[in-house]
Amino acid sequence: MARSIPRFAALLALVPLSVSCQDQGYTQLKHQDFFQQNTLQTVDVLLVVDNSCSMVEEQNKLATNFDTFIQYFTDANVDWQIGVVTTDMAQAKFSGRLIGGDDEIMLYDATGQAQDSVSYDKTWPVGPGVVFSLDPSYDTVTSNDSLDHWCTTVAATPGAPNPGCGGTGTGADDRLGSIVITEFVPDPDPVDDTLGEWFEVTNISATDVDLSGWSIADTGRNLYTVPDGTTIAAGGIKVFGRSADTSVNGGIPVDVAYGDAFTLNNHDLFITPQTDDPSEVFSEIVAQGTSGSGTEMGFEGAYAAVCTPADPPTLDCPLPLSTTENAGFVRDDANLSILVVSDENDFSPLSVADYLNGFVEVKGEAAYRDHSKMNISAVVGDTPPEVDGGPSCTSANGNAKYASRYVEAVSETGGLIDSICADDFSPIVNQLGLTLSGLQVDFALSRTPDPTTLAVSLYDSSGVTKIRDLTQDVDYSYVSETNSVHFDHSQIPPSQDWISVDYLIKSGS
Repeated sequence: MARSIPRFAALLALVPLSVSCQDQGYTQLKHQDFFQQNTLQTVDVLLVVDNSCSMVEEQNKLATNFDTFIQYFTDANVDWQIGVVTTDMAQAKFSGRLIGGDDEIMLYDATGQAQDSVSYDKTWPVGPGVVFSLDPSYDTVTSNDSLDHWCTTVAATPGAPNPGCGGTGTGADDRLGSIVITEFVPDPDPVDDTLGEWFEVTNISATDVDLSGWSIADTGRNLYTVPDGTTIAAGGIKVFGRSADTSVNGGIPVDVAYGDAFTLNNHDLFITPQTDDPSEVFSEIVAQGTSGSGTEMGFEGAYAAVCTPADPPTLDCPLPLSTTENAGFVRDDANLSILVVSDENDFSPLSVADYLNGFVEVKGEAAYRDHSKMNISAVVGDTPPEVDGGPSCTSANGNAKYASRYVEAVSETGGLIDSICADDFSPIVNQLGLTLSGLQVDFALSRTPDPTTLAVSLYDSSGVTKIRDLTQDVDYSYVSETNSVHFDHSQIPPSQDWISVDYLIKSGS
């Protein structure tokens, strides 16, 4: 008979992680493989995004594919954080600072002419339920980017004139634009952002305005076109929001519902499992536009984001952002994984070895030996050009230079790499999510089974208590090419649980 699981559990200290046992039946051998799932990792993921002029499509692909990346972490219950910095070290607002808390509401007429905009950043007091209400004394399209002109202590008045808060402006002035953004709520409370975000516009002129074909956008991925037949009367107000259903949106009388086409960023400098709608926040953060420096310094930006002054220092850390503006992102007990996405090589001033030493110093001496503690992956031009000076790869979005420095760092740290010219980033994103979780999805069997006899069960971390029996092609699949039991990301056995696989050995194998 096959060895029982309780007895096996009692002998765990004496046997390898995966063992087999067998007995002679009348025609076939019975066999059992027993596996323990890996220990779940804790990980801080720093994404370094090239925000130079050629990166719009790549940023869009990242935003789309990282839904799956986050889903791997969510399904596996990984303790994770994701932060984003750029390759731009020339502008102080980037320069290793985690991107978050900045956004825009940009209003264009049907010809594409800008009519009004509001730009807010992390210095604005965005928070749950905070209403930004433009003081009526500043009803002009030239006043919206000054926080001093907005009231944050008054009640929301969607669809009605704002009460004001003692502003000293000169009142309405429509000479530069008749449609003014006058109120917005980026972080509604208690309803979710996906239902409750809204803003209003006011027509400060004496003439009705046809908003058909107008658009609402930001500098990232958001774009919504106002439906035909939408008008705003002279002196009137229109409310735009995620949902027009007052039973779920917090009771806001929304006139134009734009759904997921337009979103407003909160003050999330980095994303965690506790972040409301993390995929949406990620898509906001990662879409950094193309105004960044053309001298891309991915390593310098990443190191500035996570470094702390050391004694003696491996590298100079002039701005200890990890203890100031980026505080809370680098955790002592978490692995650090850096992912660079760029169509250029790295132009940081120091050698690759210097930066790798600096990153290792952040995570401690163990990271020299254990690449799971600190690793670098890249979506870049990953193939040397056929001729000197030529492109590494070409796509519909243009050429990518060979990123030799990133390729070297990936090789040295055991990371993953893929081509930025790929039509789809999902393969590397999926593999990275799995790798960083630390969990295993494929378990190679020690003998070739008769697949119809597979009986797979899940046991708790003791190896004694059965959790449940699993169903083939529902909870797992058998892959004959690799002779393994495979779990999709939504089926992954939990950390340290045991998987028992009983079967009859295939005749003749």
